[in-house]
Amino acid sequence: MSNQILNDHRDNRGFVVNPFEHLVSTGDITNCHAFSIEPGCTRGNHTHPARNEQILVLSGTVTVKQKDGSATLSAAMPSILTIPEGIRHTFENNTTETAVVICWSSERKDGYTGDDTVW
Repeated sequence: MSNQILNDHRDNRGFVVNPFEHLVSTGDITNCHAFSIEPGCTRGNHTHPARNEQILVLSGTVTVKQKDGSATLSAAMPSILTIPEGIRHTFENNTTETAVVICWSSERKDGYTGDDTVW
C-alpha cells in the first residue's frame, strides 16, 4: 500500500480535493464507486487480481487492513491510499460516525474487461 497526501485547499467552509491530480491522464480511471460504512462495521475482504484500487475518505475515518499491515485514512487529512492489484483488503470503521469513501482504479492489467473483484 502507498499513501499520498493531497493538497486539500482547506478553509473555514471545509476542503476541496482533486483525487486525480497525481495522474498524468484520467483516461485509465475505471470502477469508480462510493460507499458508506456505519460505525463498528466492516466491508471488503476481497482482492482485485487485474487492477489496483485507490481510496479517498470523504467523511469520517476508515482503517484499511491487508496482510502486511494497516493504514488509517481520515477526511480530516485527505490522502489517497493505493492498494496494488492482487492484495486482499478490508475496510473497517472503528469510530462513532458514519464514514464515506470513494474508490477507483487507475492501473489495470492487459485483458481487464470489468469488475474483477474476488471475495
